[in-house]
Amino acid sequence: MVGVTAAVLGTVVAVRVAVPQQPPPIVRTAAAEPDGLGYQRESIRMLTWNICGEAGGSRGSSSYCPWRSRPQAKAAAIETIVRERDLNVIMLEEVCYPDDAAGRGGDRNDLAPLMAALGSGWTYRTAVVARPDGRSDCRGGDLVGTVGEVIAVRGAITSSTVTPLLVAGDPKYYPDADTKRTSNLLCVRVDGWQNTPCVTHLLHNNDTEYARETASLKQKIGAVSLPVLGGDFNTMQGSAATSPIRPLFDAYPECDQQAYTPGDAVNEMTHFNSTDTAPAVAQQKLDYVFATSGFTYCDSLTEFADSNANTAAADDPPGLSDHAPVVAFTRGQSLTWKFDETGGNSTADSSDNDLTGTLSTGVTRSTERAHSLRFNGSGRVTSGVDGTVNQFDTRRGLTVSLWAKPDAAAPTGSLINQPDNNGSPLDVSYTGGKWRFAMVTADAAGAASDQVTATAQTGVWTHLLATYDPVAGKMSLFVDGALAGTAAHTKRVSSGTPVIAGDGYQGGLDDVQLFPYALTSTEITKLRAGQSMLPAVPTGTVTIPATSTGDPGCHQNGGYGKVASLTPRLSAVVRHDDPTVPVRGEFSIWDNTDPDQPQPIRLGGPGSASGYVTGSGTVSVQLPALIAGHAYGWYVRASDGTNVSTTAPVCHFVAAAS
Repeated sequence: MVGVTAAVLGTVVAVRVAVPQQPPPIVRTAAAEPDGLGYQRESIRMLTWNICGEAGGSRGSSSYCPWRSRPQAKAAAIETIVRERDLNVIMLEEVCYPDDAAGRGGDRNDLAPLMAALGSGWTYRTAVVARPDGRSDCRGGDLVGTVGEVIAVRGAITSSTVTPLLVAGDPKYYPDADTKRTSNLLCVRVDGWQNTPCVTHLLHNNDTEYARETASLKQKIGAVSLPVLGGDFNTMQGSAATSPIRPLFDAYPECDQQAYTPGDAVNEMTHFNSTDTAPAVAQQKLDYVFATSGFTYCDSLTEFADSNANTAAADDPPGLSDHAPVVAFTRGQSLTWKFDETGGNSTADSSDNDLTGTLSTGVTRSTERAHSLRFNGSGRVTSGVDGTVNQFDTRRGLTVSLWAKPDAAAPTGSLINQPDNNGSPLDVSYTGGKWRFAMVTADAAGAASDQVTATAQTGVWTHLLATYDPVAGKMSLFVDGALAGTAAHTKRVSSGTPVIAGDGYQGGLDDVQLFPYALTSTEITKLRAGQSMLPAVPTGTVTIPATSTGDPGCHQNGGYGKVASLTPRLSAVVRHDDPTVPVRGEFSIWDNTDPDQPQPIRLGGPGSASGYVTGSGTVSVQLPALIAGHAYGWYVRASDGTNVSTTAPVCHFVAAAS
């Protein structure tokens, strides 16, 4: 690229001499990949926008800001974007906000009309960003307040921090080379959220100075818990290997480095600039969003930016800033029904989308898997509808995760679907002894479906996970964590209807989750492991008869008790997380006096497994004849036939002498 235009609070600090080509996406190292835990967190659905509320030059000049004197229009545009995309975070740069402490109050600013438009439930924090001349007041008579950056969230902010990022002072205003001016990193903590929204507006005069500022930002943001960082970074050079901003790309995913649907452009431009003396519009990417967990959506909304030539003779600009807003969604949940309630006809959505499910007749509560639902073939659970683009959308990437236990006599039934007038854009079902994941190929009556099937087992809890990757055009079905099959699916059909669980299904259902992206293999493994009901480590380990010392019969540390039998039994108390699941003990014993002796029994070998008890109970195994006077060590683990616990502590005893 030849030259960069970098607008610092409305002032151009370097001359643009060419329109750059769109850079390729960043190729990140494995260390910078999403951490595989994004599915556990709330989705941050955010906007970052430099609304150029500080710049104030005339039309045709480099410092011109479209509609600077129309904060109501900018507030209305932001409110529209928030409502249509169900956003929960707004990050703004070059904002004129009320500052009573500095005597700059009132409502002639950008923030007051915005908060009025957003309504109740939103809170905000601000941070000042001084101009190169050191002033922080909003210039001119149109707006009154302090200039800086703002984070507004749909929730309660519990704390905030403003961290300076030191850069050198502009020698035009700061003749003392040691004098510093700062840009700031503003971060907020929100009640109930794991992620930390942060915003910055970087300032610089040259590449050396910018490298220092970016290094400071990387250090400061690295100390923030699960950051979601947006803002105006004032550079187009992020993809260059030697760029000062490259360390941020290497440390965190950036939202617009990948396509989310077929034809979705990457690295879209966010800044548009021209003057009377250089009327050709330069397009640059200056605005970025980074996050620990990666993204499910990113878009530069250029329709809100003034992308026309900025000349004195031009008509009123069609856009509201020289920057375009960037909208990004981080990875998170679309819907989570745990079915943990013990009564009532509703089930809570544990995601932040509040899609409460309503139980019909024919659905009852069960203690299997601790808490679950049973369907008799005529019941269903139906979600509410939030009516936004964030709703589970079958045209985009998606994942369906659930646990199912079909009855032995169960006929065909749907586990999860989204029906419309002409079919089901999405359906995960139990069909004639098979699991089936299907997506229709057209919004028309009788349309065919692309599908993946796998053999099902009745009477057993099974984890099913279905994913769709729209860019690859591929559907995948996983059964108990293993890939069971794939199918091509390229004719995407919109859903936008309520989610229905258990329609026509007969059996158990639990832990239904929907995600607006295809989970990775790492995420699939972690998700299933986190929901699996597992055997607990056995307790109450004893020998029968007990040792002659009067202890319970298991000496773990120091000394060996003597067992008055050469054919004792080993016993333990086993327990399963799900009180309805059979569980057993698996034992192992070895000769400590003569390690060359064959093991009497070993884990997984003949005679090592006890009988089953349901939920919890005492189990035991009979040992073959031991050698008189020899010392033995033994332990036990619990098993449900598929999953096992870790082993209990090792016990010791001496077999009775003849």
